[in-house]
Amino acid sequence: MRRTTATVVLVALLTAGCSSGDGKADAKPTPTTAKLSTKWGPKLDTATEADAAVCNQVGDQACAEHLTDIALVVGDLERAVNEAGGSAKYPRTTAEISKVNDAVQAYTDHECLGDENAGIEGSPCPDDAQTILTGGKTLTLALQADEAP
Repeated sequence: MRRTTATVVLVALLTAGCSSGDGKADAKPTPTTAKLSTKWGPKLDTATEADAAVCNQVGDQACAEHLTDIALVVGDLERAVNEAGGSAKYPRTTAEISKVNDAVQAYTDHECLGDENAGIEGSPCPDDAQTILTGGKTLTLALQADEAP
């Protein structure tokens, strides 16, 4: 629950009302025989795509919105992984999800959003943001590794 709470906290911090999809609710994912990497790889790629400079200022609204988009997809992926066997079937993916969720919580706890000093030397905010950014990319590889024969 802590991980989902971290995502909710980050989303609540944003006042711009970001959306991770087309407005349709995905509340009831349906089990499938297809590999999760087939479905979630493209979703993760889409969530992580952005202008390379979007998080140059990690306390800016644009960066926080981008990180939130990633966190929302990771939260949805976490539910899908849990329904598909959890850490027993997806140990690498579960570990990467935990890293991203911990970074989301840290970004929130460190009050990075709106902090003009978020990017200065010694601030934990750049590391928090970097973990979320790279975690979104790393999850695709983790899914593929977990599903490899």
